[in-house]
Amino acid sequence: MGDNSLIFTFSGIRGIFGKDLNFDIAKKIAISFGEWFDGKEKNIIIGQDTRPSGEIIKKGVFEGLIATGFNIIDVGICPTPIIIFTKNKLNIPSGIIITGSHNPQEWNGLKLLSSVTYLHNDDVKHISNRLNQVNLNNYVIKDPDIKKNVSIINPVSNYIKTLYDHLNVEKIKDINNLKVVVDTGAGSGKYATPQILKGMGCKVEVINNDLLVNNLFPREIEPIKTNLRDLIMEVWQRNFDVGFAHDCDADRLAIIGENGTYYPEDVGLALIAEDYLKNNVGKVEEVTFITNLASSLMFDVIAEKYGAEVKRTPVGEVFLIEEMNKVLRENKLKNNLILGGEGSCGGVILPSFNSTRDGLFAAAKIVEILVNTGEKISKLVSKLPKYYSFRKNIVINPKDTTSIINGIKQELIDEGEVVEQVGWDLRFTKEKDWFVLIHPSNTEPIIRVISEAKRESLARIYCEATAGLVNLVINRK
Repeated sequence: MGDNSLIFTFSGIRGIFGKDLNFDIAKKIAISFGEWFDGKEKNIIIGQDTRPSGEIIKKGVFEGLIATGFNIIDVGICPTPIIIFTKNKLNIPSGIIITGSHNPQEWNGLKLLSSVTYLHNDDVKHISNRLNQVNLNNYVIKDPDIKKNVSIINPVSNYIKTLYDHLNVEKIKDINNLKVVVDTGAGSGKYATPQILKGMGCKVEVINNDLLVNNLFPREIEPIKTNLRDLIMEVWQRNFDVGFAHDCDADRLAIIGENGTYYPEDVGLALIAEDYLKNNVGKVEEVTFITNLASSLMFDVIAEKYGAEVKRTPVGEVFLIEEMNKVLRENKLKNNLILGGEGSCGGVILPSFNSTRDGLFAAAKIVEILVNTGEKISKLVSKLPKYYSFRKNIVINPKDTTSIINGIKQELIDEGEVVEQVGWDLRFTKEKDWFVLIHPSNTEPIIRVISEAKRESLARIYCEATAGLVNLVINRK
């Protein structure tokens, strides 16, 4: 058993518990992180999702961090957005979140946080390279040392209070008669989302809230359509106004409309973006919406409608947060609105509230929009710009990524396309009609081809033609 099969990216370290990830590996990661950290103030926040394997990983993390001189603020089982909110609120310089996020339940992982956001690939690579050099016999910790160096807090109530400060809660409660069902998937969102929505005046029912007797999750963890049949049927058969679902650490949000329709993740973010832009026209000097290269063109159409600017980053939350911080620094004397998110996850990022994609906040904002407009979610969605998307995954040898991307880029240029390259991502587009993104995955040995167009047939054609070009370049090697 070793660490060779672990996946290391800026979005975290992940592996199958008992195969790639165990107590010893978790402790080695924590030691490597502790020795990488160069801050003077060695305080760190630790939280976890509801996976049973998290307790063993947590013990290893605690021992590794205490052995390298850290004091630990333990928030226990807690949604990722609340952990990061608390880290920022208390000015804690670093953090580790023990979560497998949306991965299947046999997986677990560690999200590593710097003072600003997630660690970059180079930092994670440094920690990865350090693991095999760690001799655990040199880092023995006794139980009294753990108790002495760990403080326990519950940050949920403070998070909810601040969230409510960003909504007109009293007005919402007075006129709210929404019936909402929440499928927590037995994840950490169970400790916050139902409470948030009840506090806004919703009549809330919760399903799939607890682990089964054999410690299995009641549904597959990723909140995609095929895993949300229970929620879809509950909303449709019992006449709920809306349904919400999270992944295990609640940074993602899926939405089910009153008619049982599952909406793609970017729809929720688009509804929230439209609401913010519409209600801030004339109230702020500038509005900037920040998203990644894979997110829908509907954000460009919505932004143009209200005179906002769209900035696109490479795929990965760390890049969005860094771009938001850059815009904030450049415009610190202006009365500006900055928001954004990754269309693929449904969680909104509003840096004036929280510097991470936040599925809890997104659910609350959707409720606010439904209450304030008095319209069904299907009606609101029907007003959004309509696009169709297709995706194909192509297996590659990661060692060949550079030559493959360079070859694809040259082929596209030779065919007359204007190609934008950001990192290893290639994107070509025709204004707001269509785009194609060629994205080497950060987490798997594949290239993703993502297309979007106003016509479904065109989206399919562009995706398949580009995938054919990618395979042509690969086969030339």
